[in-house]
This record gives sequence, structure tokens and C-alpha cells, in this order.
Amino acid sequence: MKNLVPLITRASQASAIITFVKTASGSMAPRGRNIRVRRVTVLLSVFCAALLASPTAWSQAAQRTRIAFHVPEQNSKYTEQHTLDIGDMPGHTIRLFEIHRTFPDDPPAFAGVPVKDYWTRGESDTLSGNGPVWTYAVFNMANGDKIFGRSEGVAQATGGQWTGKRTVVGNLVLTEGTGKMRGIRGTLRVLTNVDLSKSLNDTKYEGEYWMEKY
Repeated sequence: MKNLVPLITRASQASAIITFVKTASGSMAPRGRNIRVRRVTVLLSVFCAALLASPTAWSQAAQRTRIAFHVPEQNSKYTEQHTLDIGDMPGHTIRLFEIHRTFPDDPPAFAGVPVKDYWTRGESDTLSGNGPVWTYAVFNMANGDKIFGRSEGVAQATGGQWTGKRTVVGNLVLTEGTGKMRGIRGTLRVLTNVDLSKSLNDTKYEGEYWMEKY
């Protein structure tokens, strides 16, 4: 920020050097080039002043917090699953699902508040187990606040089409929160191993989040 002060000073000094030309009426007027210089100087000064008045814009990157956690299959439960065959080609299905994840030991925390549990509700559109997956997320915090998010990923069948095993890779984007979590933003990479035949789900998360000020 200190480097901006000399820049503003030099720009102000440059705008003070104004030459004049005589108009048809005999009066003196500043040259058009100097008018443009003064306009640019004013805009530069306003821009720099706004940055000086908003240290948050400069320190936001430093406020990002890393987070990583794992939800093993014993703490993930499918509470709803509905699969429909499309009928246009073999193995093409759409699927709606709901997953409840709990943290009995060592729960992750956002802004110092532990996560109590976590709901995922989503859908997939796959052909032979391969295709896009979309979900919405709700984190219930220990203090009663909530964090909301949405994710997009890609499922890939592993071990053959009919085994029900999938690997899903995607990103979970934190979009908003309530209470102390209001203003939260973030992106977490998500890796999920699924076994639909046994209703098992094992997921790892890694990424960062930050708090935006209103």
C-alpha cells in the first residue's frame, strides 16, 4: 500500500502542470490533453483511496483457512434412494438420494465451531455407472448455525457396471451460512467411494474457506 502514495502524489503533480491555449474569443482554456490527464488522475485517486479505506480487500487471502476431514462409511447413511431407468438405452438411469453424515469423534470445525451433522441431497444421471452428479449440502453446527453448499462431480464405475461400485470426484462450494457462519464462502475437493449394492459411502474433503464481511 505504501507504493500507492508516491503514485498518487506524482499523478497529482502532473495534473497541476496545465498549459493553456487562446480560444476564438480571446479567452484562455486548458488543452484537451490536460483535461483528460486530470480526469484520469481523479479516477486514480478515487480508486486508490477506496483501496486504502478497505484493508479487507488486501488481507482477504490471508484470512483463508485450510480444512480437511474424512467421513467413513460407518458414519454415512443413505436415508433415501430412488432409481429410475430412462429407457432410451441399457444402463441409463437417474437417481435421487439423501445421505446423513455424523461426526461422533473429532468433528471438523468452521470458524471454531464444530460440525454436529451433515446432510447431502442430490441426483445423478449415469450411463453404466458413469456420469454427472449434483448435490446440495447442509451442515448443522454445534451452536445451531447452518452452512449451505452445492457440489458438482463426476461418477465413474469401478469393478464393472453391475457391481454398484462408483468413485465420485467433484467440488463442494460453500455458498452461505446463518448466525456466526453468515458470510462463509469456500471450496472443498471431494472424493467419494460408493458401493450401491451395500449402501456404503466413504468421503474425503479437503479445501479452504473464508468469511466475507457484509
